[in-house]
Amino acid sequence: MSSHVLPPSGAILLGKVVSLRPFGAFVALDGYHKHGLIHISQLAKHRVENVEAVVSEGQAVKVKVLPGDNPEKISLSLRQVDQLTGEDLGDEAPPRRQKQGANGGDDVIPRNSDGSYMWGKLEPLEREKEKEEELVIPKAQPNFARTGKLAEESNKVNGVVLKWSEPPDAMKPSKHWRLYVFKGKESLEPYHVHRQTAYLMGRERRVCDIPLDHPSCSSQHAVIQFRLTSKTDSSGKTSKHVRPYLMDLGSTNGSFINGERIDAQKYVELLPQDVLRFGYSSREYVVINADEAT
Repeated sequence: MSSHVLPPSGAILLGKVVSLRPFGAFVALDGYHKHGLIHISQLAKHRVENVEAVVSEGQAVKVKVLPGDNPEKISLSLRQVDQLTGEDLGDEAPPRRQKQGANGGDDVIPRNSDGSYMWGKLEPLEREKEKEEELVIPKAQPNFARTGKLAEESNKVNGVVLKWSEPPDAMKPSKHWRLYVFKGKESLEPYHVHRQTAYLMGRERRVCDIPLDHPSCSSQHAVIQFRLTSKTDSSGKTSKHVRPYLMDLGSTNGSFINGERIDAQKYVELLPQDVLRFGYSSREYVVINADEAT
């Protein structure tokens, strides 16, 4: 059973990497409820430019709990623990290399026989007179090519640029669609997702319609988009209906329909009773068509 008590400073613990960020990696600690953070500076003895070059999601690691000023956060170190034996390696910085002179000593400037510094003789500088050539700088020509700034501004909400724009066939549904939310066996308040054409999901509450607060979810994780699309049945009859689709917006830890991860940046049709999951969050979202359910 996971404990809500924070681990003591200096403890060596086992854990698993659950999420990568540009500034470090989040780790689920064995026996503890709260996740800890390995800052990028604590991943290795050498300088790390890319977190993914050192650790990967799902990797088992041995970490050391570091002292911190914030009692609500757990700071961890990977570089201070031997990953084979679990031995505490400490955090000794490598010794600085000293400059040496030509004779192997610490002096860079050579000395005379009496111990004084040999500075050398100042010589006057000889400069040749050079003719200055007039540089002809070509006049900058106007550039009327599209920069994309206008489109970016038009797709901005509350100061945040959206990662997707609605397709031409976007349409508000006439049927009453619901998202029923379950956290384990607990049923949470459902979402009514038939009142607009799209619902953005993610951690950025300034723009997201359905918040995903788990640390493994991205700021703009996925979108539920209603589209007017046509289908042809086995008899050859074509019909048009407004149907819900899910698109992952290139999230780090993915979006899942019925346990299968979907491709990013592609619309996937949602069917009644489909179960959605995002990142490593345990919450499940069940798609229900209330009109059909009744």
